[in-house]
Amino acid sequence: MSAATSMQDAVHRYLDDRRRLGFALRSAATELARFARYADAREHLGPLTQDLMLGWAREHVRQTSAVTAARRLEIVRPFAAHYRQFEPASELPPKSILGRSHRRLAPHIYTDDEISELLDAAGRLTLTWDLRPVTYRTLFGLIAAAGLRLSEALTLTLGDVDLQRASLTVRQTKFHKSRSLPLHASTVQELGLYRQARNQRHGAVEEAPFFVSHDGGRLATRTVDNVFLRLQLRLGWCARGDHMHPRIHDLRHTFAVRRVQRWREAGQSIDHGMFWLCTYLGHARISDTYWYLSGVPELMDTIGARFEHFAGTEGQGAAR
Repeated sequence: MSAATSMQDAVHRYLDDRRRLGFALRSAATELARFARYADAREHLGPLTQDLMLGWAREHVRQTSAVTAARRLEIVRPFAAHYRQFEPASELPPKSILGRSHRRLAPHIYTDDEISELLDAAGRLTLTWDLRPVTYRTLFGLIAAAGLRLSEALTLTLGDVDLQRASLTVRQTKFHKSRSLPLHASTVQELGLYRQARNQRHGAVEEAPFFVSHDGGRLATRTVDNVFLRLQLRLGWCARGDHMHPRIHDLRHTFAVRRVQRWREAGQSIDHGMFWLCTYLGHARISDTYWYLSGVPELMDTIGARFEHFAGTEGQGAAR
């Protein structure tokens, strides 16, 4: 590879080679593009150096946690190994030089009052389109009541929501599984009210999105995230977890925690219940389900030993 070749060109060639082998590398491509711009902005030529890679990984250190910096370095290391074919003097930083690259961050567990405040605030959203308040109120309420991922809620169709049988079908989700979830009577009632208002404006085609935007199409994830951020800032919540702000996904964490708390209060078997909860949430591994409870002090005495038994080394994976 010529010393005059830009780092962006080198990254493009690397990604093309890897994709021809079947690797998607979506998130890695974004980070490597940032690294390439960082290197080119410094007019770096020739072999990669450890200082260059560490400098990029640590850039904006005040906004970037140590774990994030380690993850960024983890992404650039395979590219550096590939680059050494053309620049043999390129350095390869040790894997652990920036510490652990994976750590599950503690979620924000919502109180009942906070969930009520969220739904009330969503119901008072500005009427930029007729269904906006009831759509967001029902969407956030369903995620809290059924522990859905946001992506699962947004991809629901009218045919997936069976109000007569008090159930909904979540299709081909994160781990390419489908599952049928029972719903509480109060959740069914709220979904029924929303569906009636929704169908009056957009029809009742079974394949159509259940939660609709102003034009009857599916709500965009980014739009929902922006609405939620504005609502939680307006409500003045302070994050109690490791994230900067409470998140929509924390409603799912809260669902899991509250379910286990109720089992414990009722004297029911948590071991038996956790297998049910794992299936209900659509987890691939039961250790992921146990992890949901590890950030709640009042449950640690109950699930600590069980989590250690099931988690093993899996505890380093990403939150589900």
